Amino acid sequence: MSQMSLGRAFNLAMREEMTRDEKVICIGEDIGVKGGCWFTFSGLYGLFGDKRVLEMPMTESAYTYFGVGTALMGYRPIVEFMFADFATLGFEGIVDMAAKIRYNSGGKNSCPITFVMPQGGGGKNGCHHSQSVESWFANVPGVKIVAPTAPADIRAYYRASIQDDDPVVFIFHRALLGVQGEVPDAIEEVPALKNAGKLVKEGKDLTIVGYHRPLLFAQAAAAEVETETGKSIEIIDPRVLCPFDKELLFTSVRKTGRLFVTHEAPERGGFSAQIVSWVAENCQSDLKAAPVRVCGKNSIIPFGDAEDFVYPSKEEIKAGILKALA
Repeated sequence: MSQMSLGRAFNLAMREEMTRDEKVICIGEDIGVKGGCWFTFSGLYGLFGDKRVLEMPMTESAYTYFGVGTALMGYRPIVEFMFADFATLGFEGIVDMAAKIRYNSGGKNSCPITFVMPQGGGGKNGCHHSQSVESWFANVPGVKIVAPTAPADIRAYYRASIQDDDPVVFIFHRALLGVQGEVPDAIEEVPALKNAGKLVKEGKDLTIVGYHRPLLFAQAAAAEVETETGKSIEIIDPRVLCPFDKELLFTSVRKTGRLFVTHEAPERGGFSAQIVSWVAENCQSDLKAAPVRVCGKNSIIPFGDAEDFVYPSKEEIKAGILKALA
């Protein structure tokens, strides 16, 4: 095991997949010599050259379609949007083309393409560079959504996304790029995207589901609540949102009888609502109290320090956990 930042784990996963399979190519803006806006592509241009690390102009719509075309020609493209917000410019290529190729070809063709979307707050970059986009794509059959948090999971599930034969929206939180974690020296077997949920911590009084920065806040808040109340809290990191590991969720809620969900995307229409809906439909008789959600505000994201009022803080998450336990 080695200590590694999230950003380095992301880069390592691409190096491993590009070395393993010469059909893996990278498509995006500034990903060549510069190594990408977030430097997650650093060194790849020197190792693999301009035939596999393809610099694109600011034409997200065009290079999204270009990526879909290369996937249909037998490649496994990685298409990066500098900010997840810019996926709106490639939206048609993702949801109306890539997502529907397997169905429209009667299963004869697949579209093994990974759309990389750095998202979330922390950069104080305002309303066009800070949004959380998972729910934009969750309503699109044919697209898988992968959203790991820990460096080891970033590496493993990024590789799994690249190897998958269907379109994958791979989302990471850019404010966590420097977060350190233990990463195995080698991956013996790349995981499947099904049943991907991770039991971060066992408990018996409350189930917490969260991902990205709010998951880290929830872990810290839960530790405080346990010390103050003597309660035992279980924490789940889904890692993959579509397909979601429902059985892990249901098993946990049937044990604890309580549910708390958190994420940075706005509460209205957020993925937490889907999680609560599944639990209500399948675990209603097991619930001891109504589920509680603490999510982003239903607000445009302001520039500067004002963004702190939009995203869920550790204090707000702690208050939500106490409410769920009441």
